[in-house]
This record gives sequence, structure tokens and C-alpha cells, in this order.
Amino acid sequence: MLTKLICAILFASHTLVSWAGPNDPIVSAAWIGESIPGQTTVTVQLNLTTVKAVNLLSVTSPAAESIEIHSLMQHKGEMKVRVVPNLMLPDHRTVIFGSKGLFLMMTGLKQPLNIGDKVQINLEVAFSDKQVKTISSFATVRKMDLSYKHYGPNEVYDHR
Repeated sequence: MLTKLICAILFASHTLVSWAGPNDPIVSAAWIGESIPGQTTVTVQLNLTTVKAVNLLSVTSPAAESIEIHSLMQHKGEMKVRVVPNLMLPDHRTVIFGSKGLFLMMTGLKQPLNIGDKVQINLEVAFSDKQVKTISSFATVRKMDLSYKHYGPNEVYDHR
């Protein structure tokens, strides 16, 4: 009886967590800022740690129409944003999306994002042997302290 119960618990816990292989990239510290009424785009912040070199082919989520990989760089004295179709990630590195010029832009939100929500994020990667895998993770929706759209002449207004 106890053996059956332990097997059932192990099976249930295994079905809730997707198994990651020893060479699969690891997603950590994933979060999204809460959305305000009418907002259709947000950025996704996350760390992606690689064991082997991979090519990040795409990022998707059921909560949005698309997620684009963006690169922010200075060109001729101006900051330019460009969409990157895919991104080569070296082995044994952690790439932090949301810092140092790389970020993920979630566009076409299908519903408002409220504090505490968990949003599924799927990263499609290709290994050097051409094997393609989808790594799924969840980003937690966090409180946004300030909205960049609500600056007054001498102060910053909270969006609530």
C-alpha cells in the first residue's frame, strides 16, 4: 500500500515538472511586470544558462501573440533597437535578458497580467547536432512600481 502511494506521488510530481536533459539550457529568475489597462506589450526578464552552445530560435507564450528577441545597441550616437531572428548562445554562460542590451518583448497580450500570475514561456533552441528542443518555464508577474508613460513636470506618477 505504501509503495503504491509513493509511486503515485512520484508519478504525479514527474508530470508537473518537465524533465530537462543534462545539456539543456536552464531558465531562471523569469518575471514580467504587471500590465495596466489597455497595455498590449511587456518585457520578459529571465536568465538563460547554457551548458552546451545553442541557437535560440524563438520564444513563445500562450499569453501573447508573439515574443521577439530585441537587441539594443548604439549606432552613430543613437540607441537603436533591432529584432533578432535568432541568437547564438555560447556554452557555459548565463545570458541575462533585460540587461546589457538584450531583452524579450511580449506583444499582443491576450489578457491582463496581474501580480502573482504565472505565465508560460517556451524557448525553442537548436543544438549543434541540429536537434531542436522546446524548453518551457514560467515567469511570475510582479508589481510594477512606476509607469514610464506617466511623467509629470516635476514628479513621476504611479500608474494605479
